[in-house]
Amino acid sequence: MIKKNHRKPTKNRTKATSKVKSIKKHETNTKKRSKGQDKKIRIGQTLETNDIYLPHKKNRVPKSKKRPILVVDKNEFNELVVVPGSKKKTNNTVPYNRYGLKNYRISIEIEDNEGNPIKENEKFRKTKNCSVLPESETLKIKDNVINHSRFTSENRKKYNLFINRHKKSRD
Repeated sequence: MIKKNHRKPTKNRTKATSKVKSIKKHETNTKKRSKGQDKKIRIGQTLETNDIYLPHKKNRVPKSKKRPILVVDKNEFNELVVVPGSKKKTNNTVPYNRYGLKNYRISIEIEDNEGNPIKENEKFRKTKNCSVLPESETLKIKDNVINHSRFTSENRKKYNLFINRHKKSRD
């Protein structure tokens, strides 16, 4: 009988190869990510903010209460288009009562109170009770707010500003 060259791997060899494999996995994961592919915030996710961080009229000071907001769209710079939520039913809200969102306002916001784009930071943050809506529900809410509300023209202007914000830098 001819014996083939059978060698048992030593402990040192297996450890070295497993370290190399783990390093290679880590390197491939970091290479796949690009600037616009960060998956921190998903469309349909709810965040939380205070009313003072949302745009408001200059002569009116809002109460500093927490409010859920729904992410409806985002761009490659992780800037967000949000629809504010509400706990009370008023003329400017639509009842929803699913996924931790009781009502939502019929307006979109693309900037905070200082005029900066909305991004995830200390003003707009994830919390433990934040949920993620299905894509179909998010699209219905987005369509309702942009195309079928009292503030349709204002919302379309804001949304077009959001879409065209970085067009000059892309070209």
